[in-house]
Amino acid sequence: MDALVFNDVFRHAAKHGLLSLDETERWLLYRANRNNTAHDYGEGFANETLKLLPAYLIDVRQLAIKLQDAFNAAS
Repeated sequence: MDALVFNDVFRHAAKHGLLSLDETERWLLYRANRNNTAHDYGEGFANETLKLLPAYLIDVRQLAIKLQDAFNAAS
């Protein structure tokens, strides 16, 4: 069975034009931040996470549109 870790999924998405390089870097940052939530509960970390949220929401919406377009094209 082929399995990709999350970072590989983002890299493959960039390789196949689903994400730009800048978007890929942001998604890798979001993933790293998510992983750190299991280890860091401080106020500084919470503030850094809150700063990421506006861009994250934009990226999620844009990715949802791209995925829907790709799905529709494959149908």
